[in-house]
Amino acid sequence: MSGAGELLQNNIYWQELIQFIKKGSVPGSIGIEISTPWQQETASLLAHYILCECGTSCGQCKSCSSWVADEHPDLLVAGEPDVPASVEECRAKASDLSLSPVVAPARLLVLYAPEKMSAGAVNSLLKITEEPPVHGHILYLMNKADILPTLRSRLWMLSFNVAENIEPICPPESAAEWLQWLQNNDKKDAQAWYTMTHGYAAWLGKKGELERAGILRQLAETAMATHLSSAMWSDLLFLFLGEEYSFENVFDDFRQASVPGLSRN
Repeated sequence: MSGAGELLQNNIYWQELIQFIKKGSVPGSIGIEISTPWQQETASLLAHYILCECGTSCGQCKSCSSWVADEHPDLLVAGEPDVPASVEECRAKASDLSLSPVVAPARLLVLYAPEKMSAGAVNSLLKITEEPPVHGHILYLMNKADILPTLRSRLWMLSFNVAENIEPICPPESAAEWLQWLQNNDKKDAQAWYTMTHGYAAWLGKKGELERAGILRQLAETAMATHLSSAMWSDLLFLFLGEEYSFENVFDDFRQASVPGLSRN
Protein backbone atom coordinates (compact mmCIF):
# COMPACT_ATOMS: atom_id res chain seq x y z
CA MET A 1 0.00 0.00 0.00
CA SER A 2 1.32 3.47 -0.86
CA GLY A 3 0.26 7.10 -1.16
CA ALA A 4 -2.93 8.10 0.63
CA GLY A 5 -3.72 4.52 1.65
CA GLU A 6 -0.49 4.22 3.60
CA LEU A 7 -0.97 7.65 5.19
CA LEU A 8 -4.54 6.96 6.26
CA GLN A 9 -4.73 3.29 7.21
CA ASN A 10 -3.30 3.71 10.73
CA ASN A 11 -4.38 7.31 11.23
CA ILE A 12 -6.68 7.69 14.23
CA TYR A 13 -8.67 10.53 12.66
CA TRP A 14 -9.36 8.45 9.58
CA GLN A 15 -10.34 5.50 11.78
CA GLU A 16 -12.86 7.70 13.62
CA LEU A 17 -14.52 8.71 10.35
CA ILE A 18 -14.64 5.13 9.06
CA GLN A 19 -16.22 4.00 12.34
CA PHE A 20 -18.99 6.56 11.88
CA ILE A 21 -19.61 5.32 8.34
CA LYS A 22 -19.67 1.66 9.38
CA LYS A 23 -22.29 2.49 12.03
CA GLY A 24 -24.45 4.22 9.43
CA SER A 25 -23.81 7.71 10.81
CA VAL A 26 -22.18 9.21 7.73
CA PRO A 27 -21.47 12.93 8.16
CA GLY A 28 -23.48 14.79 5.55
CA SER A 29 -20.68 17.19 4.65
CA ILE A 30 -17.02 16.30 5.15
CA GLY A 31 -13.94 18.47 4.63
CA ILE A 32 -10.50 16.89 4.28
CA GLU A 33 -7.26 18.84 4.21
CA ILE A 34 -4.60 16.70 2.53
CA SER A 35 -1.73 17.17 0.09
CA THR A 36 -2.91 17.59 -3.50
CA PRO A 37 -1.22 14.44 -4.93
CA TRP A 38 -3.20 12.26 -2.50
CA GLN A 39 -6.62 13.82 -2.94
CA GLN A 40 -8.02 11.62 -5.71
CA GLU A 41 -6.98 8.42 -3.94
CA THR A 42 -8.47 9.71 -0.68
CA ALA A 43 -11.74 10.53 -2.43
CA SER A 44 -11.84 7.06 -3.97
CA LEU A 45 -11.11 5.30 -0.67
CA LEU A 46 -13.82 7.22 1.17
CA ALA A 47 -16.32 6.84 -1.67
CA HIS A 48 -15.93 3.06 -1.54
CA TYR A 49 -17.04 3.12 2.11
CA ILE A 50 -19.85 5.67 1.77
CA LEU A 51 -21.37 4.09 -1.35
CA CYS A 52 -21.13 0.52 -0.03
CA GLU A 53 -24.44 -0.98 1.11
CA CYS A 54 -22.75 -2.18 4.31
CA GLY A 55 -20.55 0.87 4.87
CA THR A 56 -17.49 -1.38 4.88
CA SER A 57 -16.23 -1.23 1.28
CA CYS A 58 -17.13 -4.93 1.11
CA GLY A 59 -16.47 -5.31 -2.60
CA GLN A 60 -19.37 -7.74 -2.93
CA CYS A 61 -22.66 -5.83 -2.72
CA LYS A 62 -24.47 -4.53 -5.80
CA SER A 63 -23.15 -1.01 -5.24
CA CYS A 64 -19.53 -2.13 -4.80
CA SER A 65 -19.86 -4.23 -7.95
CA SER A 66 -20.92 -1.12 -9.89
CA TRP A 67 -17.46 0.48 -9.77
CA VAL A 68 -15.74 0.73 -13.15
CA ALA A 69 -12.17 1.91 -12.52
CA ASP A 70 -12.72 5.12 -10.49
CA GLU A 71 -16.27 5.74 -11.70
CA HIS A 72 -19.56 4.86 -10.00
CA PRO A 73 -23.13 5.80 -11.02
CA ASP A 74 -23.71 7.51 -7.66
CA LEU A 75 -20.37 9.34 -7.49
CA LEU A 76 -20.42 12.95 -8.65
CA VAL A 77 -17.22 14.98 -9.07
CA ALA A 78 -16.79 18.73 -9.53
CA GLY A 79 -13.39 20.20 -10.33
CA GLU A 80 -10.13 18.33 -9.89
CA PRO A 81 -7.22 18.47 -7.44
CA ASP A 82 -6.08 22.09 -7.09
CA VAL A 83 -8.61 23.17 -9.76
CA PRO A 84 -11.99 24.39 -8.45
CA ALA A 85 -15.32 23.96 -10.16
CA SER A 86 -17.13 26.94 -11.66
CA VAL A 87 -20.36 28.35 -10.24
CA GLU A 88 -22.32 26.67 -13.03
CA GLU A 89 -20.74 23.27 -12.40
CA CYS A 90 -21.32 23.56 -8.64
CA ARG A 91 -25.00 24.32 -9.18
CA ALA A 92 -25.42 21.48 -11.69
CA LYS A 93 -23.72 18.89 -9.46
CA ALA A 94 -25.67 20.06 -6.40
CA SER A 95 -28.87 19.54 -8.38
CA ASP A 96 -27.71 16.05 -9.42
CA LEU A 97 -27.00 15.19 -5.77
CA SER A 98 -30.69 15.62 -5.00
CA LEU A 99 -31.67 12.84 -7.42
CA SER A 100 -32.36 9.36 -6.06
CA PRO A 101 -29.34 7.02 -5.88
CA VAL A 102 -28.94 4.58 -8.77
CA VAL A 103 -27.56 1.58 -6.88
CA ALA A 104 -25.93 2.85 -3.67
CA PRO A 105 -27.63 3.77 -0.38
CA ALA A 106 -26.71 7.40 -1.09
CA ARG A 107 -25.02 9.64 -3.62
CA LEU A 108 -21.67 11.35 -2.98
CA LEU A 109 -20.56 14.68 -4.42
CA VAL A 110 -16.79 15.31 -4.36
CA LEU A 111 -15.71 18.94 -4.66
CA TYR A 112 -12.05 19.82 -5.12
CA ALA A 113 -10.15 22.98 -4.14
CA PRO A 114 -12.83 24.88 -2.16
CA GLU A 115 -10.05 27.19 -0.96
CA LYS A 116 -9.75 28.40 -4.56
CA MET A 117 -13.45 28.60 -5.38
CA SER A 118 -14.98 31.95 -6.20
CA ALA A 119 -17.24 33.50 -3.58
CA GLY A 120 -20.18 32.84 -5.89
CA ALA A 121 -19.35 29.14 -6.16
CA VAL A 122 -19.01 28.77 -2.40
CA ASN A 123 -22.25 30.64 -1.76
CA SER A 124 -24.09 28.42 -4.23
CA LEU A 125 -23.11 25.40 -2.10
CA LEU A 126 -23.79 26.70 1.42
CA LYS A 127 -27.42 25.62 1.69
CA ILE A 128 -26.93 22.09 0.38
CA THR A 129 -23.74 21.71 2.46
CA GLU A 130 -25.63 22.60 5.62
CA GLU A 131 -28.59 20.39 4.75
CA PRO A 132 -27.62 17.74 2.19
CA PRO A 133 -30.40 15.64 0.67
CA VAL A 134 -31.56 12.68 2.75
CA HIS A 135 -29.68 10.32 0.44
CA GLY A 136 -26.74 12.59 -0.34
CA HIS A 137 -23.32 13.38 1.09
CA ILE A 138 -20.67 15.94 0.18
CA LEU A 139 -16.88 15.66 0.37
CA TYR A 140 -14.61 18.71 0.04
CA LEU A 141 -10.92 18.03 -0.61
CA MET A 142 -8.42 20.84 -0.14
CA ASN A 143 -4.70 21.37 0.07
CA LYS A 144 -5.14 24.03 2.77
CA ALA A 145 -8.17 24.60 4.98
CA ASP A 146 -8.13 28.29 4.10
CA ILE A 147 -11.84 28.37 3.30
CA LEU A 148 -14.63 30.74 4.21
CA PRO A 149 -15.79 30.33 7.86
CA THR A 150 -19.38 30.02 6.62
CA LEU A 151 -18.36 26.89 4.71
CA ARG A 152 -15.99 25.47 7.31
CA SER A 153 -18.61 25.62 10.07
CA ARG A 154 -20.82 23.31 8.00
CA LEU A 155 -18.17 20.59 7.60
CA TRP A 156 -17.01 17.58 9.57
CA MET A 157 -13.41 18.74 9.20
CA LEU A 158 -10.30 16.54 9.20
CA SER A 159 -6.70 17.52 8.51
CA PHE A 160 -4.03 15.05 7.50
CA ASN A 161 -1.46 17.81 7.14
CA VAL A 162 -1.29 19.08 10.73
CA ALA A 163 -3.39 16.87 13.01
CA GLU A 164 -0.52 14.47 13.70
CA ASN A 165 1.45 17.31 15.34
CA ILE A 166 -1.05 17.78 18.17
CA GLU A 167 -0.03 15.95 21.35
CA PRO A 168 -2.67 14.16 23.48
CA ILE A 169 -3.69 16.01 26.66
CA CYS A 170 -5.26 14.24 29.63
CA PRO A 171 -8.20 16.31 30.95
CA PRO A 172 -8.72 17.01 34.68
CA GLU A 173 -10.24 14.15 36.64
CA SER A 174 -11.37 15.46 40.03
CA ALA A 175 -13.59 18.42 40.93
CA ALA A 176 -10.57 20.18 42.44
CA GLU A 177 -8.56 19.68 39.25
CA TRP A 178 -11.41 21.06 37.15
CA LEU A 179 -11.64 24.14 39.39
CA GLN A 180 -7.91 24.74 39.02
CA TRP A 181 -8.22 24.18 35.27
CA LEU A 182 -10.96 26.81 34.99
CA GLN A 183 -8.88 29.31 36.93
CA ASN A 184 -5.75 28.68 34.84
CA ASN A 185 -7.41 28.90 31.43
CA ASP A 186 -9.83 31.82 31.72
CA LYS A 187 -7.69 34.12 29.56
CA LYS A 188 -6.69 31.80 26.71
CA ASP A 189 -7.35 33.01 23.16
CA ALA A 190 -9.38 31.07 20.61
CA GLN A 191 -6.36 29.46 18.91
CA ALA A 192 -5.03 28.19 22.25
CA TRP A 193 -8.46 26.74 23.10
CA TYR A 194 -8.66 25.14 19.66
CA THR A 195 -5.28 23.44 20.05
CA MET A 196 -6.11 22.30 23.59
CA THR A 197 -9.43 20.83 22.44
CA HIS A 198 -7.72 18.83 19.71
CA GLY A 199 -5.24 17.64 22.35
CA TYR A 200 -8.12 16.29 24.46
CA ALA A 201 -9.59 14.67 21.35
CA ALA A 202 -6.24 12.99 20.65
CA TRP A 203 -6.25 11.67 24.23
CA LEU A 204 -9.75 10.24 23.78
CA GLY A 205 -8.64 8.65 20.52
CA LYS A 206 -5.65 6.97 22.15
CA LYS A 207 -8.04 5.53 24.76
CA GLY A 208 -10.10 4.02 21.97
CA GLU A 209 -13.04 6.42 22.41
CA LEU A 210 -13.08 7.22 18.71
CA GLU A 211 -16.67 8.44 18.53
CA ARG A 212 -16.26 10.93 21.39
CA ALA A 213 -12.93 12.06 19.94
CA GLY A 214 -14.54 12.74 16.57
CA ILE A 215 -17.40 14.64 18.18
CA LEU A 216 -14.98 16.75 20.24
CA ARG A 217 -12.97 17.66 17.15
CA GLN A 218 -16.16 18.74 15.40
CA LEU A 219 -17.06 20.83 18.44
CA ALA A 220 -13.65 22.50 18.13
CA GLU A 221 -14.16 23.27 14.43
CA THR A 222 -17.63 24.71 14.96
CA ALA A 223 -16.58 26.69 18.03
CA MET A 224 -13.64 28.17 16.13
CA ALA A 225 -15.81 29.10 13.16
CA THR A 226 -18.45 30.74 15.36
CA HIS A 227 -15.92 32.77 17.39
CA LEU A 228 -16.79 31.53 20.87
CA SER A 229 -15.51 33.55 23.80
CA SER A 230 -12.98 32.10 26.26
CA ALA A 231 -15.76 31.56 28.81
CA MET A 232 -17.86 29.61 26.31
CA TRP A 233 -14.87 27.48 25.26
CA SER A 234 -14.25 26.54 28.89
CA ASP A 235 -17.94 25.78 29.48
CA LEU A 236 -18.09 23.64 26.36
CA LEU A 237 -15.09 21.53 27.36
CA PHE A 238 -16.20 21.19 30.97
CA LEU A 239 -19.68 20.08 29.89
CA PHE A 240 -18.34 17.56 27.40
CA LEU A 241 -15.35 16.17 29.34
CA GLY A 242 -16.22 16.89 32.96
CA GLU A 243 -19.98 16.41 32.98
CA GLU A 244 -20.15 14.09 29.95
CA TYR A 245 -23.07 15.94 28.39
CA SER A 246 -24.18 14.41 25.14
CA PHE A 247 -23.15 16.20 21.97
CA GLU A 248 -26.72 17.16 21.14
CA ASN A 249 -27.23 18.70 24.58
CA VAL A 250 -24.10 20.78 24.29
CA PHE A 251 -25.24 22.20 20.98
CA ASP A 252 -28.77 22.80 22.25
CA ASP A 253 -27.33 24.79 25.11
CA PHE A 254 -25.16 26.90 22.81
CA ARG A 255 -27.85 27.08 20.11
CA GLN A 256 -25.53 25.65 17.48
CA ALA A 257 -26.42 23.32 14.63
CA SER A 258 -25.77 19.62 15.02
CA VAL A 259 -22.93 17.90 13.19
CA PRO A 260 -23.82 18.20 9.50
CA GLY A 261 -25.50 15.05 8.33
CA LEU A 262 -25.02 12.73 11.28
CA SER A 263 -27.48 9.86 10.67
CA ARG A 264 -30.50 11.67 9.33
CA ASN A 265 -32.40 8.39 8.74
